[in-house]
Amino acid sequence: MTSSTSSSIPEAENSDRISGMPDDVLVHILSFLPTTISAKTSILSRRWRFLWAYAPNLIFKTDDDVDSDIVYRVMLLRRSENINTLRMTGCFPCTELQFDTWIAYAVMRDVRNLDLWVSGCRILPQCLLNCKTLVDLRLTNCSVIPEAGPICLPCLKNLHLIHARYESDESLPHLLSGCTMLEEFVLMLDEDSLSCYNISSPTIKRLTVHFHFSDSTSYECRLVIDTPALGYLEICDHFGKFAPLIDAEIHLEEGKIKKYDFLYCRSILNFIDWLGILNPKSMRLNVSAYLSEQTAESEFFAGNISFPTLTKLEVVADCFLVSQFLKKADNLEILIFHEVSEEVQSYVWVEPPQVPKCLLSHLRVVKFAFKVNEMNNFALVGFLLKNARVLEEMEVQYSGTSDTDEKINEMGLIERASKKCSVTFVKVVYR
Repeated sequence: MTSSTSSSIPEAENSDRISGMPDDVLVHILSFLPTTISAKTSILSRRWRFLWAYAPNLIFKTDDDVDSDIVYRVMLLRRSENINTLRMTGCFPCTELQFDTWIAYAVMRDVRNLDLWVSGCRILPQCLLNCKTLVDLRLTNCSVIPEAGPICLPCLKNLHLIHARYESDESLPHLLSGCTMLEEFVLMLDEDSLSCYNISSPTIKRLTVHFHFSDSTSYECRLVIDTPALGYLEICDHFGKFAPLIDAEIHLEEGKIKKYDFLYCRSILNFIDWLGILNPKSMRLNVSAYLSEQTAESEFFAGNISFPTLTKLEVVADCFLVSQFLKKADNLEILIFHEVSEEVQSYVWVEPPQVPKCLLSHLRVVKFAFKVNEMNNFALVGFLLKNARVLEEMEVQYSGTSDTDEKINEMGLIERASKKCSVTFVKVVYR
């Protein structure tokens, strides 16, 4: 394709400014459109007739009334040697032969990005599993990951498997072993998937795992993660056990149906232990659903867990868990504490025998949200004011009665360890 301009094409001399752009620019613009729409520009003029055929991206959507015949016609008429992106979304209808043919077509043209959501679920062809140019691979509801066979994806950096199927528990480790440059891995699962997911990779930096289980499901699975280069982790269970976990932030919530509460609580603690090994810098932790009579105090941080790199903590729990983090996170700078509802509180604040190290040199910002009239929580506020030497800002949101307001006034009289600390009390009315 030549990079002609309007000056070389008489028809474009007096046309609109878009038509006056170089061909390469127009092709670049067309590459962002669904292929069937970009192809319609061929009726504009002789100059536009085949521009769409040079677009590096092939984008097909079922809601654009695209069928397999149109896909074949587009592939036959294309004039660009390489394919940057092949995207078929919306449960695109196709047979197994068509699926394999289209993938082979893309692989032969050095495809870099492949995003497929087509009807049916079939074994991935070997040509795809050994594509030397593939950088981004996204498969939705259409793939079966084999347990054996050669896999070599030397350029693959981003892999998304959305409700894929697996021949066995060995399928996922086998696939990952062939992705030697993988940096981001997104895995979405349902109850029709495996019983064990072994995610092992020395290169993965960002990992997202979503579980999509129905409330009535008693399905159980095991997640094993061995990713020493990990910098971002998100785990989400749409059954309710896990919610978004971002940048090694943890958010654990309750489901409508919970079997084996005690055993699951123990697994959460093991998970938190594991995150301590990752040395997160920031963490959001919600364990309010597991603060009950079934959770003994010794179960939380019973071992030698520490968070030496943790600088920001947002926690939805009770005062006991806050005290444990203050003792275990020596470099904590920001603490955001959301008090749980009165029904699930297990413990109240008990002043530690020694002032935590983070209060002496690091804790700068503290924000509290007390949604209940729990007077004992203000003992924690008082303790921090009296002992946090470098505290710069404290904000306390609270609800309660006139007795609570009186307690707030008493907090204002406490002598503060940090003379530059500003304290704001905000009364919130929850409707």
